Amino acid sequence: MLKPLRLSWKGLTPVYLAVVVLGSIVAHLASEFFAMGSDADSVALSPKHLYLAVAAIGCAAFAIARLRELRRASSGWRELKRELHLGLESLPLRGRGLLFYALTAGLQLSAGLATQYGEGCPFCGHDVAAGILGALLTVVVLALLGWIVSRRLPSLASALEALFLKPQADQHTVFVSRNSAALKFPHFVWSAHLYNRPPPFLSIP
Repeated sequence: MLKPLRLSWKGLTPVYLAVVVLGSIVAHLASEFFAMGSDADSVALSPKHLYLAVAAIGCAAFAIARLRELRRASSGWRELKRELHLGLESLPLRGRGLLFYALTAGLQLSAGLATQYGEGCPFCGHDVAAGILGALLTVVVLALLGWIVSRRLPSLASALEALFLKPQADQHTVFVSRNSAALKFPHFVWSAHLYNRPPPFLSIP
């Protein structure tokens, strides 16, 4: 039996939902252009699509802000790569597999066509089959792009590190000389009274 889907509001889940909304908007527009051809120009730029523009700008800004937040919270590219990996694990179906991309495409297609009917179905007087097929092809292409991006996350994290993250000095510095070896540790981590304490398994009760 399949486990119920649970959305985690940490990690990449908010970004994933924003991307789903953006994909549904693209599918909405694609359905109109595939069904209506050049007649869709007047519909795409009409005031009835103002809510789509607001939603697209809001979702894009939110996704960018969320990714920047993850980047700023990371001290290096290794930690950023780890956060991205954990973010993928928090997605439905752990963000992998054919079923995950089919789910994403289905959500985008359903939302895109639902907004069409919410507007009164402007392409219903034209080639409806072409409109649905165009929206379907669009979400499939978007799912393919999502799969490529997810597989490139390590290299993307490295690129982000090179562009934005500044190297930080290591707090744990090791000094080694021929006659002696000294280790420097942050004093707030260890108490001075515990420096010479034996490990727990050697302690005598």
